[in-house]
Formats: sequence, structure tokens, C-alpha cells
Amino acid sequence: MRINPAPYGVRDDFGYRDGEDPRGFTKEENKLWSKAHTEDEREAIMQQRDERRLREHEEDEKERDRQEWPSTRAGQLLKQLGESFQEYRECVEQDPRLQEKALEFDEVNQKIFNKMKSTIERANSAPRCRYDKANGGTCRAPRVRGKKYCHMHLMLEEARPVKIKLPNLADANGIHGAIAQGAQAVVDGKLDYKQASILGYYLQLALSNVGRVDFEESLTTDPRQAGTGSHG
Repeated sequence: MRINPAPYGVRDDFGYRDGEDPRGFTKEENKLWSKAHTEDEREAIMQQRDERRLREHEEDEKERDRQEWPSTRAGQLLKQLGESFQEYRECVEQDPRLQEKALEFDEVNQKIFNKMKSTIERANSAPRCRYDKANGGTCRAPRVRGKKYCHMHLMLEEARPVKIKLPNLADANGIHGAIAQGAQAVVDGKLDYKQASILGYYLQLALSNVGRVDFEESLTTDPRQAGTGSHG
């Protein structure tokens, strides 16, 4: 059994990143940790930390795979396939009679080429995915028939968590309404345990602060005007 380097320490073997403390917390997570009072609140923050660390670890692995791909046998073969396809297509375009010879002398491979060429042409003429990318452009992959996104972005959209619209948390009534909505979302399967724990923690903070925060305090800038009315 592995011993954590610190109380409430990391629960994985991913090592530590710059900016993380001995428990694997970032500065932002440490701020949340300092305000936590119960074990449930601490567990919610640790779950948030663990999910972030797992996400970052998977991104690192993906980047390593990306860098190693060109040197793998599959990567080299795929590169050769692309280059050969392009060169042969240019060759046939320059002399269309070569297709007849290829069908006679190497029918199997010529039919494979024809099928690849036809598939690429259909894909190039298909409607494009409308997914907005972070750089301001849109995805250029062919979209699924009858849908607005390609297969990959369609799966991402379907996996996107359902948003819950909470009421204004400026008063106790709004906070209790948010608690009721959160509870119903758990029952309906829209929130899992981790999400519900984090939401409950923030609602608890809001409820503890509601009596000490006055959102209308700034409306009266001159104390001499407080409680006075206009006189005719």
C-alpha cells in the first residue's frame, strides 16, 4: 500500500507539476481547501484535484504519443501510403490510359485505389462540420448526415454535461431553491456525486455569507442622504 507524502495527499502515481504543493493542490485549489470545514467538502476538493491531475496526465501521454508516432512502423506505413497515393493519382491524371493497364495487370490494387479516390472525393464534397474551434475557425471534417457536426464533435456534444440554471443566490430563498434544484438534478442523473458535492459546498458558502453581504450597500454614496426624502 502506497503512503501519501502528506495528509490528504495525491492518490495517483503521476508525480508533481510546477505550482503544486506536497498534496498536489494548485493555488486555486488551496484557496478552496482553506475554506473547507467538513470531510465532504474536503473530499469534493480532492476529487476536483484528482480529476484535473488525471486530465493533465492524459494530455501529457497524448502529446508523447503524438511525438513518437512518426517513428512507429504504423506511422511510417501510413506516411508511405499517403505519399504513394498522391504520386499515383498524379501519374494517372497525366496519362489516364494507365488505369486500363492497371486494371488488366493489377486489378486488385487498382480497385483499392479507385475506392480510396472515390471516398476522398465524396468526403471533400460533403457538407462541413460547424463546430466552432478555439482559434475562431470551424472544423472542416465532413459532418454526419442530418447533423451539424462530424462524428467526433457530435460525440463530444452528446457527452457534454447538462447545464443547470440556478436561481439568484443573493438571498436565502434563492439559495434554498438552488439546493432543491441540485437535489432534483442528482435524482434525475444530471449530476454525479462529485459534481453534487462541489455544488453543495459552494451553496453552503453562499448560505453562510448571505447575512453578511449587502448587494445594495453601494446605492447610497452619501451617508447624509440616508433616510432622507425630498422636500417641497
